[in-house]
Amino acid sequence: MNRNFKKWTAALVPLSLSAALLFSGCSKGSTSANGGAATDSGSPAATAAGSQDKYDSLPKDVSISMFDRGQVSSDEGTYEDNRWVKWIREQSGINLTVVPVPRNQAQDKLNVLIASNQAPDLIWEYDRNYIGNLVSQGVIQPLDDYIDKYSTTYKKYLQENPDLKPYITFDGKIYAMTTRRTISSIANHGIWIRQDWLDKLKLKTPTTIEELIAVAQAFKDGDPDGNGKADTVPIVGYTTNDVYAALFGTDYYDWYLQDGQMKFGPTLDNFGDALAAEKTIYEQGLADKEYFTDNDNSRAKQLWTTGKAGILLGQWGNMTTSLNRDLLTNDPNAKPVPLEPVATKYGKFGLYQETPAYIYVTFNKDMKNPKAAMEYLDWLMDKGWFTLTNGQEGVHYKLVNGVPQQLDADKFAKEVKYANEYAVLKPAEEKPEDLIVKAAQDPLSQQLAKLEADSLQIALKNKFRRDIPYQPNITEINELKSSFLKTVLDIRAKTVTRKDYTAEEALADIRKEWKRLGGDQAEQLAQEWYEKNKANF
Repeated sequence: MNRNFKKWTAALVPLSLSAALLFSGCSKGSTSANGGAATDSGSPAATAAGSQDKYDSLPKDVSISMFDRGQVSSDEGTYEDNRWVKWIREQSGINLTVVPVPRNQAQDKLNVLIASNQAPDLIWEYDRNYIGNLVSQGVIQPLDDYIDKYSTTYKKYLQENPDLKPYITFDGKIYAMTTRRTISSIANHGIWIRQDWLDKLKLKTPTTIEELIAVAQAFKDGDPDGNGKADTVPIVGYTTNDVYAALFGTDYYDWYLQDGQMKFGPTLDNFGDALAAEKTIYEQGLADKEYFTDNDNSRAKQLWTTGKAGILLGQWGNMTTSLNRDLLTNDPNAKPVPLEPVATKYGKFGLYQETPAYIYVTFNKDMKNPKAAMEYLDWLMDKGWFTLTNGQEGVHYKLVNGVPQQLDADKFAKEVKYANEYAVLKPAEEKPEDLIVKAAQDPLSQQLAKLEADSLQIALKNKFRRDIPYQPNITEINELKSSFLKTVLDIRAKTVTRKDYTAEEALADIRKEWKRLGGDQAEQLAQEWYEKNKANF
């Protein structure tokens, strides 16, 4: 789950965090009557009418977590100190401190910071389940009063987008701030195929899982790159487990409704069939044999960009565009095109797509100046996000019919791309054709932009199966899912790579382990949650 690779997986606060919070003394302050943690400094409602706000005398110091994706070049600085952090401080009037956490270990790193009382004022994630765990742990605080008293821009935005409110509400209180995803950030995963290989071997575009396997076999046997060697790898990927499961209408971490009953994804028949398909592909030599050990996806990316792979199970968007740029630079005659998800016996489903809510920004219960934090986020919503996303007009972009068009792709990639990480709230709107306008005007950038626009429409053509809009936030379920996920992934690797262990046996073992860990009780709790909340869906 790169989810990115969302990887958006549902990594959860480990059980050790509960003990760490308890013994480290992280949970200062009392617990409020509604189950949330009361702040040491109190809520804005505590300020007497007509008196000076107690936060006005405090420094406007705010710290925020940030995903470190390794995109800041050495001559730009670091995630903590660069042109954009300086710009934010100058323009917002807030003394912002950035606390980077590695993207692929973000939740683990945040948990350590929380347990050691070193967490920043503003903690954010894409994962609503993780935010729910922070609510349960008493790490973050309700925001209703702060939004009501200190916000103008965000308060208005939430009033205009009331459908976002359920995503940020826990136990009847707002615990996070979020904005609506653009269509290009709702799309996440995608499949790509070499159209030139299809053409050379006179193959039709596959539309079913059986046809996909047949095309992969032809890619293996037919020497589509024309070098006279049997050295092509039909299928590579860095979201393989997610893609196979999604094709069959399930995944590793979500609940589904089966005949009105809440069931966990890996326990469904669909999941067993997804394992069987992946096992067939692996055993027939149609996938790279090393993909289970390709932890950083470097081999998959190398095979695609050097023209040795025919089908890519990856992402929609920037990462794949970057890979396609390298592929087309190495081989200008290559024709990578997006492939619509293929049908299975369960029908046709979309690959992973995000929910409408974007990033969830929360307030550490121990923050000293929530008024300054709200002022910063309002500034970001009002003015800051656009520049952080697009750079400076005349330097990095020009406006074309109101759409910012990049002036130089390389300059943008180096000087601006990482800045988007700071725009944790942004009321952006977007159409597929905007991607073409935004891109730099050199031929390769325009070619890639057209591919990106086409792939966006294909990525959104079929809806990802999501029977409920968001997952239940119940401590017992979250803890079970956290421990159960490793079991599922271990069983998946075992059944795919071992000839003597069938997918049917794997599914039976998954269900057995689910029951042993308390799955029946989890299903009962999930059903009760569903019955209680379904009117809000």
